[in-house]
Amino acid sequence: MNRVRICIISILLAYQTINAYPKRDARGEVSENYIRQQGIVDIKLPKMQYRENEPVKVLLSVRNTGNEVLRIFPYGKDLRSFQVIVRDEDGRTVTKIEEEPTVDPVLRRRNRVENLVGDEVKEIVLHKDETFSKEIRLDRLYELEAGKKYFVTAYFYPNLSEYRDHFVRSQNHPYFSVEERRKDWILPGVPYQDPVIDGLEPEEVIHLFLGAEKKGNWKLHFKWIYFPEYVQAYDRFSRDWAQAEESEKDFILEEFRKFLTENRAGVLQYYKILSVDKINSNLAKVRVAVERRINKVPVRYEYEFTLRRVPEETGAFWKVANLLAKVRK
Repeated sequence: MNRVRICIISILLAYQTINAYPKRDARGEVSENYIRQQGIVDIKLPKMQYRENEPVKVLLSVRNTGNEVLRIFPYGKDLRSFQVIVRDEDGRTVTKIEEEPTVDPVLRRRNRVENLVGDEVKEIVLHKDETFSKEIRLDRLYELEAGKKYFVTAYFYPNLSEYRDHFVRSQNHPYFSVEERRKDWILPGVPYQDPVIDGLEPEEVIHLFLGAEKKGNWKLHFKWIYFPEYVQAYDRFSRDWAQAEESEKDFILEEFRKFLTENRAGVLQYYKILSVDKINSNLAKVRVAVERRINKVPVRYEYEFTLRRVPEETGAFWKVANLLAKVRK
């Protein structure tokens, strides 16, 4: 009886001793590789709202937050180790766009690192606080419909070719929406119109004025400014302008134009005209809701433009003469 007990105990101890060694892959590395304990997968979206047919890019990253070295093996030319799932507001998975697999002819002629079954693999070592990232175009992978909101979840497989059931899910699940063109506030690509023939109204001038800024067409943007008055709306230049000699004003205007092109108030994202008040035949005020982006942070303003009818050789035209801005909550 004692011998039987001793045999049973010996077998149990031997089994535990064998299992005390971690499972290793073909390279001798620990299969779990600490990825679950100290690897963090993150998704970053540059913005939350996209226009119809606009590229939707996400940046997927895996970061080592611990002291142990992480070894990951990105799989495939397109790095299929990063898997992205997109769901709609009802929780349904969005249909993927089916594409025929293609092989780059350049890669066909090049020596590649492959495993025993011919899969393209490479090893990446991540030390503490190091990150491995991949940018993915969601609009090329999924059929995104306008007027809907989508939620994104990422899965990272550290060694997909050998352990297909071993993955880490992203900690965050950001969302974005695709807006229909008819709902956009911006009027993209506002065509130029001849003021003499079309007789532009103050509201139309503001569309051309802000539309040109949105497109970075500063020459057209400056065309709708009455600089002798508009420069005085900016404290930084108003004092110098008031004290300057006539010969110095051209230099001040040149510095002012350069200042406007720097977009220090933020990059214009969209605008919406709220009201138009024609005070008299030569003076009008236009209120506009504006959103700008400063360091990826959206800031909303309410602008009140003062437009004056300025006489020129070919007639009198509405031009922007003053600006009052306040932050909207």
